[in-house]
Amino acid sequence: MMKSRSKVRIIIVAIAMIISVFALTGCDSGSSLVEIGIGQRHSTQWFDFTIHSAEVVDEFYGFTALHGYQLWVVRITQTGNFHETVPMFFDDWYMDDDSFDGVYVILPVIDGHPEMMPDEFSLTRGQSETHIMVYEIPMDTTNLTLNFLEIDEEDAVGTRFTLNLQ
Repeated sequence: MMKSRSKVRIIIVAIAMIISVFALTGCDSGSSLVEIGIGQRHSTQWFDFTIHSAEVVDEFYGFTALHGYQLWVVRITQTGNFHETVPMFFDDWYMDDDSFDGVYVILPVIDGHPEMMPDEFSLTRGQSETHIMVYEIPMDTTNLTLNFLEIDEEDAVGTRFTLNLQ
């Protein structure tokens, strides 16, 4: 009886160690990470994109950040490369940071700005659109990144594209 309990404990410890190794190495079901840069063209499953700029501003079109926050303005061009029209959503792009350990998404459309990314739009193959995204981020951020994560219709996770901003 004692030997079987010891074997069970050894098996449980071994399983826990295996799980810990995967968790610590960031194993995420086969998704890959692509670090992107300003001005570089990259391709996802559905569109190509280039981030032209990502910068902190004091105000944007009359909007200023709340106390303790900063405004990031990102300018991006996206071009459809899929054989069908693809729906695009403003919150496909998100900011993440170790200090707030969460996800900050784009601010709602700022009325009247013609380049602000709409909540939703579509891209056909070869069609390009350039938009601006505005994020309000805590000032004390560390390791701030702009991200796009590919997730297909079956919720399979693909590549995560990330731009290091700090």
